[in-house]
Amino acid sequence: MDLSNLDDDVLNGFPDEDHPVSIVTRTDVGKLRSRNEDAVAASETNGWLVLADGMGGYRGGDVAARIVVNEVSAAFEQAASATIRIGRTIEDVLCEAIRTANRAVLREACWRPSLAGMGSTVVAGAIDDGELIVAHVGDSRAYCFADGVLEQLTRDHSLLQERIDEGMISAAEAQTAPGRNLLTRALGVAPEVEVACMRHRLVRGGLYLLCSDGLTDMVDDSEIALTFESVGVNLDLAADCLVQLANDRGGRDNITVALLAVRELPVHADGWFGRLVVRLR
Repeated sequence: MDLSNLDDDVLNGFPDEDHPVSIVTRTDVGKLRSRNEDAVAASETNGWLVLADGMGGYRGGDVAARIVVNEVSAAFEQAASATIRIGRTIEDVLCEAIRTANRAVLREACWRPSLAGMGSTVVAGAIDDGELIVAHVGDSRAYCFADGVLEQLTRDHSLLQERIDEGMISAAEAQTAPGRNLLTRALGVAPEVEVACMRHRLVRGGLYLLCSDGLTDMVDDSEIALTFESVGVNLDLAADCLVQLANDRGGRDNITVALLAVRELPVHADGWFGRLVVRLR
């Protein structure tokens, strides 16, 4: 995508100054798929975002993704507006929401035999004071772009990643290796699922990206970083550019991105969990 004809105000527009963080989301069916099996939701007010990439094709990948996003979104909003047990952390809320989503996908597949075999990945993030808690299952990813450097915050739960970890294949070779989408962990596969969850210190001026593999299979990390360098922190433009790049490269899968820009580091009581802790005291 050519950005040379865009003026500086468009390229460098900053998120709304009334909010310490801003969030935008995009999802696109891509060039080859007949329907979109990704789902995404976010709350700028309460500081959370979640993305799911459904699997199963005609067996209901879109249903699985919607179930996952709905379950995690509901858990966040309930925690933001209602009293929860003292001592329960965001990690507890997030990981339990994903495990609940896993059970919900399995339950729906049991009730509707036509959906047998459906599943989903998930990646979700929530702000807690000056940190972003990221939880994921599968190969949907989270990244941080700060000071000109793009860092992958998640590690794919895939056979290809295991081959990389074991030194059987390089990261460069993995870009074109077969079997990229063979997962070792996903929702809707077994009654219990192991959720990977980590805290990451928020960076003032940083951009945080959650995305499905419809982006990362088509656009490599260097192109993602260049996009962020080119468009500054104009989130709408950055999201549109990433989706367009994936489609320009072939758009073989659904493409979904969620972007979070940090204008100011939230103080303790600004985030949903911070406000909740204050109420519980």
